[in-house]
Amino acid sequence: MLVLTCASKLSALRRLLTHSFPESLKVCGALHHVIDKNPFGLQVLVDQWPDFTSVICRPPLEDMKDPEDPYTNTYFLFSKDPQGLRHFLQDPQTVNWKQQLQIQGCQPALTGVLQEVSSKHGSQMQTTSNLLYMRDGINDEDLEKMSKISDLQFSSLSPEEAFLVNEVWAMGGNTISERYVGKCLQNFPNVCARRFGVGNPVAWTMSEQSCEMRMGYTDKAYRNQGVFRTSIIRLAMQLNARGSPLYCHVAPDNKQSQAATLGAGFPLVGRWQQWKFQPLLL
Repeated sequence: MLVLTCASKLSALRRLLTHSFPESLKVCGALHHVIDKNPFGLQVLVDQWPDFTSVICRPPLEDMKDPEDPYTNTYFLFSKDPQGLRHFLQDPQTVNWKQQLQIQGCQPALTGVLQEVSSKHGSQMQTTSNLLYMRDGINDEDLEKMSKISDLQFSSLSPEEAFLVNEVWAMGGNTISERYVGKCLQNFPNVCARRFGVGNPVAWTMSEQSCEMRMGYTDKAYRNQGVFRTSIIRLAMQLNARGSPLYCHVAPDNKQSQAATLGAGFPLVGRWQQWKFQPLLL
């Protein structure tokens, strides 16, 4: 296992990962932030260099202090060699299997290896598989897809509004996730819609430490009016200006969000995977 810190090697790795889209999106997005200020302090690990086959982006092991905080204990994974990945994951300097953690990626084929390795540490992986959407860039034609709703104005969420996002986020809803949402709002682009003269937002979408657009929400009174689609496009324009990859995921049963995502010009390209692990000792 090697930790890449050289700027030229990190840039070279990012270029190589773009050739493996959409499977490498999570790692490439995280690497984008590592190269650009790295507000979450992520490390980039490879099994070997320059002929790497597996890459992980994660916080330093010493920063993952709370064994019950899977939002901090997050690993972004890409591998060209599922069989060789087994050895990479078993290295104690790569993954701390003594704590709750989550691994995110875009390769369903890695599930078997992850389940095999995690079972040696006392538990099976809990897998979530959602639909993955991605587009190459933004152009002037996208402006025509944005709805104009007379009583709404678009702005940004503040970190103090993290509790609003956390209350409706299907993967949040606890104090640890609220702290994570607040940190994302403080460091990464987001878009929200508010009624004129009224403070609380009625819709939003955010980005996080792997550049993915996530946690989208629209109040029931404003659904089916193009608000969510407009929020996605507005956020995509900000991310595109920064050179970020443009992608998001939607649950298979969320037909409204799927339609809005497609309407915003994001085609379906694959699957988004989250593997959650909890050791039996916790």
